[in-house]
Amino acid sequence: MTRIALDIDHVGLVGPDIHGTVAAFRALGFRVTNPVELMGSAPDGSERSLGQQSAHFIFGSTYVELSEVTRPGPDHHLAAWLEGDPAIRILILRAADIDAVREQAVASGQDPTPVGEASRALHYADGAVARFRWLALPPENFPEALCGYVQHLTPELVFWQKMNAHLNGAVELTGMTLHATDTGDAERRFWPLSRADAPECLEIRQAEGDFSDFTALHLRTRSLDQTADTLAAAGKPYQRDAGKLTVQAPGVLLQFSE
Repeated sequence: MTRIALDIDHVGLVGPDIHGTVAAFRALGFRVTNPVELMGSAPDGSERSLGQQSAHFIFGSTYVELSEVTRPGPDHHLAAWLEGDPAIRILILRAADIDAVREQAVASGQDPTPVGEASRALHYADGAVARFRWLALPPENFPEALCGYVQHLTPELVFWQKMNAHLNGAVELTGMTLHATDTGDAERRFWPLSRADAPECLEIRQAEGDFSDFTALHLRTRSLDQTADTLAAAGKPYQRDAGKLTVQAPGVLLQFSE
């Protein structure tokens, strides 16, 4: 196994039924926002729908996005990763200066998208609108998921403290697992995204079958007992051993630790 330190801002699980996915994660004890339309900026500066609905569960400095592409097509930014079943198809890293990040990516020989702008309405934070600048890296370099960077223009709205109050005790996303058919190739592709002192990490493990996918999310909880009690009360089966609790969610395994 290889660990790569990454500045993970958020990950996204994409599937065909966002309302069903939201209900499933709420049943696991997460405080999930209601789905809203993701908006982007048109060439004339007006807002336009990106053909995608998203909901979120939010931690102190990271979050998980649940998405459904409502208008799929070859021009959609998730077109290369759309499949029938829910799966982790988005990995977005933090950027303090998105323009500088793009310059560095171009200098390293990559071909990132132009910096785009996006927004989403919030049903918390007094109905404010969260705004972002972001870019995506070349899909041929990252066939597992859309990988890119985001610069928050309104971080105080996104990471609203009251939303980090999950019944299952989860307080932060600490990393994720990639099972890869060719671990050496995966390491080569993801190492350039690393930062030595980044607080989150990517674990790369050997896949047993002929697939490469993000298979698990790692979460810190304030109490494994609280997590276990919440899941038991909801009738959700889980495994607990060696200071870790695991439970299956739609499209991904959740691994809780204190």
